[in-house]
Amino acid sequence: MEKKERDSGLELLRIIGLFLIFWMHGASSYVNNSLSAWLCIVIETIGNVGVPVFILISGYFGIRFKPKKLLQLDLMLIFYCWTGLALRFAWGDAAEYGMEQILSYVLPVIGRNSWYFTCYFALAILSPFLNEFVEKLEKETFRRMLVLMLVIFSGITTFLFFDITQDGGKGIVNMTLLYLIGRYIRLYQDKKVYSRKKLITAYVAIMAVCIALNGALYVVSGTVQNRFSRDNTLFTIAASVCLFLLFKDLHFRSKVINRLATHVPAVFTMEWTLRGVVTAYMFDYLAWRESNWHELILFGVCFLLLAMGTVIDELRVLLLGRAEEKLADLEYRGLTTVCGTLKRCILRFF
Repeated sequence: MEKKERDSGLELLRIIGLFLIFWMHGASSYVNNSLSAWLCIVIETIGNVGVPVFILISGYFGIRFKPKKLLQLDLMLIFYCWTGLALRFAWGDAAEYGMEQILSYVLPVIGRNSWYFTCYFALAILSPFLNEFVEKLEKETFRRMLVLMLVIFSGITTFLFFDITQDGGKGIVNMTLLYLIGRYIRLYQDKKVYSRKKLITAYVAIMAVCIALNGALYVVSGTVQNRFSRDNTLFTIAASVCLFLLFKDLHFRSKVINRLATHVPAVFTMEWTLRGVVTAYMFDYLAWRESNWHELILFGVCFLLLAMGTVIDELRVLLLGRAEEKLADLEYRGLTTVCGTLKRCILRFF
């Protein structure tokens, strides 16, 4: 039986989310009291919904703990992190790296080379327990738990600036919260049809208020701050949910979009390496960083990064895909043997 092609609405959102992340990462203001500062505020406010929508999508579909898939993901991360480290040594950027920073490239998941993937692995390992837990909860209990988590981990951070988790939302707590919101939507709100007009209006209104608040901080302090658009603020979470619901109900199928979406994790991983390649060998867009045009130039650079990353990862899958699958299988067998031996030793000891 032919495998059913997944709807492309949320796959398109993955790609858009990655683009927004790239644009946000590049955005920066080097000129105070200028158009550049205000553009930076707008871009960083809009762009910070990228990672939350990734996690909402994961929660909606539900992560299934598959060790072999995680090992393949780890091999992909290792491939790009090691390549990136080699290039940094070639460029001279890594000459002053300490041992801890080098180890973060050598062991990217454990070394937290990317906070997102480190937290994703932790979430994937915990997913069987989280999934079973929420599926046994009554709807009202689940809803009250989410509201309470939002108040504690997002409400206080949004309005009082006290970040209880002390990570700006870039950690396992906020990731788990967003994952559970995605699960709740799938379990209890999936059949509900939302008005696109209302979702778009709500999203625009949330972003406008958030930009205004961040702009007020800029006017008062004289420096660009985006405290109201961090990953764990109510503004960012609400805007992310609006986008998620909007794209969830876009029912169409495109093999091209679905194929491009499969490369999103890899392109996300190699972002900073690709930026180094562009500035070193193609176009030094950083030379424009004191210009009011810098943020707009970054818009075009993001398309270039996406295109380069997708082509590179297509080649990796073509040349190394089967080898990675076999290596992941060998690693899985080895880990299974080691874990089995440890289990027997522990049971014998006790």
